[in-house]
Amino acid sequence: MAEKKGSIVGKFLNGEILTADVLKKYIPTISTIVVLALIYITYGYSINFIEQQNKSLEKEIKNLEAIQASTVAEFNNKMKYISLQQQIEERNLGLKEANTPAFTISANGKR
Repeated sequence: MAEKKGSIVGKFLNGEILTADVLKKYIPTISTIVVLALIYITYGYSINFIEQQNKSLEKEIKNLEAIQASTVAEFNNKMKYISLQQQIEERNLGLKEANTPAFTISANGKR
């Protein structure tokens, strides 16, 4: 007796296509495509994760560069201060650092 030929959609919905010889013939190809699709999806997620790490590391580098620049500026200011103190001592100028803040003298004698 001849098999009744139905539409592929009907066979798929009934589950007949899963037992068909045609599907068995293409199982290696289908499994290869599925494995490649999974590898592609995994690769996409790993690239996204690496990009997020790179962005966070770039932000950290910028912050560290700013800290380094401010530290160098602070160090240079201290070195200038020390150099000035040494020159004052070498020349015996008798200058001392003021411990009180500066004030303005007005004509009526008030600060």
